[in-house]
Amino acid sequence: MKNFISTMKRSMLDRLHFLKIRELSLPYEAVEEFEGLYERFIATGSGHAFTYTGQYPVWQFLHYMIENKHIVVHGSNSSTIDEFIPRESTLFTGSPVKSVFAATDGIWSLFFAVRKKEGYEGSIRNLCLTVPGKKGIMRYYYFSVNEEMGECWTDGTIYFLSRDSFRQGGIRDEWVSDKPVRPLAKMAVTPADFPFLNEVRRHRETDPAWKTILKAMFLKH
Repeated sequence: MKNFISTMKRSMLDRLHFLKIRELSLPYEAVEEFEGLYERFIATGSGHAFTYTGQYPVWQFLHYMIENKHIVVHGSNSSTIDEFIPRESTLFTGSPVKSVFAATDGIWSLFFAVRKKEGYEGSIRNLCLTVPGKKGIMRYYYFSVNEEMGECWTDGTIYFLSRDSFRQGGIRDEWVSDKPVRPLAKMAVTPADFPFLNEVRRHRETDPAWKTILKAMFLKH
């Protein structure tokens, strides 16, 4: 029954115009490369910074870490965070929490890492849905920024955090911790690492969120 529901959900989502990406079956060379990076930079838990120089897309590396290493990730413009402190915010569902936020989706976190915050006051609207199935995981996305933001991208940082103190938030890939969290490691990223950089939509600040999401669902980019 669970597989049937997932198949129906995926069939419905495939008819809509969300951005999507299939989780690939990685070759042995990729797994070997990712394992080496993990042992060298992340497993030590030292919080040190590193730069990814592999031949595979950054999002694939992030998803491998998330799915195999009991890790969640956090994207930020700042490269100098030594400890994340719980702050007042809201879950994706709107429920108030005082937490540290992280995700089990690398592409979602890349968006927050490279979307420039300083100097931009307009809203952003985003959605991340992960649907498992017999043919593997399919991930669906929606990203939109205020149309007045202009050029709003910058270099950023992905932080790798232990999943130990985290629990799921409002949706599958949103995770929160009520305790302070120190990074295991951090990795520099650029806008070019975000695979949907040229497919982010624009919305008017006066448009309700439901209206812009409906446009994404039924109208091609």
